[in-house]
Amino acid sequence: MAVLEKNQLLETLAGLSQKSWLEALDAVEASIHEVDREATRIWFAFWPLELQEALGSGDDPKQMAKVMDLEGEWTLDEAIDASVSFLYGAHHWPATKKAILAHGGPATSLSQTIQDLAGKVAASEKVDVSLVTGITAVGLMMLRIVGDDALSAVVDHPASGDLLPKDPGRVLSNRKRESRDGLFTFLRGVNRRWDVRWDESRRDGVYRAINQQDLAMAGASAEGDYRSLDYRRIDGPVPVECRVGSCGYCWVGLLAGKDNLTPITPFEQERLRYFGYDTVNGEADSHPLVRLACQAQCHGDVTVTIPPWNGELKRRHDTGRDKLGTS
Repeated sequence: MAVLEKNQLLETLAGLSQKSWLEALDAVEASIHEVDREATRIWFAFWPLELQEALGSGDDPKQMAKVMDLEGEWTLDEAIDASVSFLYGAHHWPATKKAILAHGGPATSLSQTIQDLAGKVAASEKVDVSLVTGITAVGLMMLRIVGDDALSAVVDHPASGDLLPKDPGRVLSNRKRESRDGLFTFLRGVNRRWDVRWDESRRDGVYRAINQQDLAMAGASAEGDYRSLDYRRIDGPVPVECRVGSCGYCWVGLLAGKDNLTPITPFEQERLRYFGYDTVNGEADSHPLVRLACQAQCHGDVTVTIPPWNGELKRRHDTGRDKLGTS
């Protein structure tokens, strides 16, 4: 592959705003299999272009990270293969990277490029194109953020971590399966409990929530050493600190069951906006894909995925540049 071709693709992607990427996702959404439709958007919320632009806005990315109080693992070039593990399309991650790196550059729109490349991945993997459309969109943004050298260095690497079952129908069935209390809800009344699936790849990746209990508080009753997975998980599978919406530790993506949570409040909307977590949430959406676990109360089964970092992206606008001595 010629360097010129790679630069043409990167230059095209680098010229696109976050709004353009989200519009492309809107355009291809119907082409993404149900198993990855929500997951694809959630990945873009977990790794927003705004985060990358913020870290690159000064001379010292580490200092900017301190300004924004980033905690966890927020550097995507160190998590290229780990970041996609919650998508079903991760089964086809190496083929996706190879197709993207072999592409000369978008001939038309970003959405058309996603679809064209997804077709090539589907042909090489002998799967339905809908199963790889989402991961292809993710792969293109990955190229935009980390660059072709970093992506080329891991082009043959599979997605790291435990992946979802190979049968997409089984994944969807598991997400829609009702808990025991859900099946007999009319008998249990206010004492019923719900399943919160926090890691679909683990047999023990589920905890129970009392009816109307928030997702973060319910996780505190889960048994296990979760801090060994992530130092932010001091009290259950969901990272927590303040429990009142001030810290932003507990944001989660809703892979299934988002309507089984209480509607989002203006306070939670404001906090998500401040932290920079609302990238894929619609302003008029009462049950968006990204929530603060301490604010979302459960009245049904849900499946969540947990981002590897948290922080305050908006802080950089007022204080970050002053602290860094930039204009």
